[in-house]
Amino acid sequence: MISERMKEIRTYFDNTQQELANYLKISRSTYAGWENGIDVIPLMKLNAFCNFYNISLDYICGLSNIKKCEMITDIIDKETLGKNLKEIRMKNKDIQKFIANKIQIDQSNYSKYELGKFLIHTYPLIEFAKYYKVSIDWLVGKTNNQKITK
Repeated sequence: MISERMKEIRTYFDNTQQELANYLKISRSTYAGWENGIDVIPLMKLNAFCNFYNISLDYICGLSNIKKCEMITDIIDKETLGKNLKEIRMKNKDIQKFIANKIQIDQSNYSKYELGKFLIHTYPLIEFAKYYKVSIDWLVGKTNNQKITK
C-alpha cells in the first residue's frame, strides 16, 4: 500500500524519483526500491515524504482516505511515540508480550520502542495502528485526533 500511494502522489505532482531522492538525501535506486515495494521505507523518511506533500501518514499507510496532514513534524520524537504506544497498550490492558506477538516483533525490541530508546520500524507501527484502530499521525505527534479519520 505504501509503495503504491508513494507513486500515486509523486506522479500526481509530476515529480521524478530523482527529485524525491534528492529531497530525502538518498540515491534514486534506494527511492525506487521503496516505491516498487522491494525495500521498506524507514519511518523518518516516510515522514519526510509526507511532509514534502503535506499528506498524512495514515493516508500513505492505507489507514485513511483523507490525504491532508494537520501539522508537519520534521523529526519524530522517539519518546513521544513510545509514550503513546504505551498509553494505547495500557488503555487496552494488554501486556507487551501480547502486542509484540501481534505486530510480529520481539518483546525486548517492543519494550525499547515504548521506552523511547529506539524508533519503531514502519511495518510494526502500521500493524499496531491497525490492531488498536489508532492514528499513526497521532502516535507520532502530528495530530491531536487519536482515532483514524476515514
